[in-house]
This record gives sequence, C-alpha cells and structure tokens, in this order.
Amino acid sequence: MTPDIPRPRPASRRLVLWALCGAMPILGLGYQIAAKTTAVALSTTAFGPEWFAKLFSLPSTWMLLGLEALSFAAWMTVLAEMSLSAAFPMTALGYVLIIGAGWALFHEHASVMQLVGGAAILAGIWTIGRAEAEPEPGA
Repeated sequence: MTPDIPRPRPASRRLVLWALCGAMPILGLGYQIAAKTTAVALSTTAFGPEWFAKLFSLPSTWMLLGLEALSFAAWMTVLAEMSLSAAFPMTALGYVLIIGAGWALFHEHASVMQLVGGAAILAGIWTIGRAEAEPEPGA
C-alpha cells in the first residue's frame, strides 16, 4: 500500500472548491430564511397531524430540505479536498448574513451587540484566512 501523496490541484479545481466554500454561507442563509418562513406559516396551527399536513404542503418546507441537501453535497465535496481548518471558518459568514436577513426580511431588531459580534466574526474569518495563506516556517 502506498501512502497518499498530496498532489497539486489545478487552479480551476481550487477555484471550484473556494466557490463551494463561498456558497456554504449563502446556502445556509437560504435554509434559515426558508425555515423562518415555514415556522411563521405554521405558527397558527396546533402541533399534531394537521400541523404535519400543513408543513408538507408549504413550498418553503421543500425549499429548506432542498437547500439542506445542496449544502450537504457542497460540504462533502469541500471536505474531501480541503482541510477542515481551512474550510470551516467560511461557514461562520452565515451568522453575519442571517443577522442582516433577519433585519431586512423579517424586520427583526439587530442590537449593537449583534453588530459587534458580526464584526468580530468577520475579523476572525479574515485572521484565520491570513494564517492559512501564510507559508509554514521552513517550507
């Protein structure tokens, strides 16, 4: 059995992987918007058989299930090719996007602490990304 030898990926393959990493927060945002829309639509129905019937009749239910499946496929593709420490920080962008979507689409209040937290997340993503881009000492 031969050891796995890392092979350089073509530039186009790297671009696809980074595009998938960038798509993850967008897919997560879409999922959360569909979930909130579904929850609001179900809020007037008591939990039980009627609730389930209504759940599966809502287009937003099917949208959130589809977005979850797409997210899973994208994430499995990314993880097969990239280190978890390089890929995962990009998913944190979803938190910032969701604060904005809550405010813009659902008229939810965004507190100063949420905005500060969002800025901290963005700074953390930038910091981690810079660390990943730097060559290792002695390399």
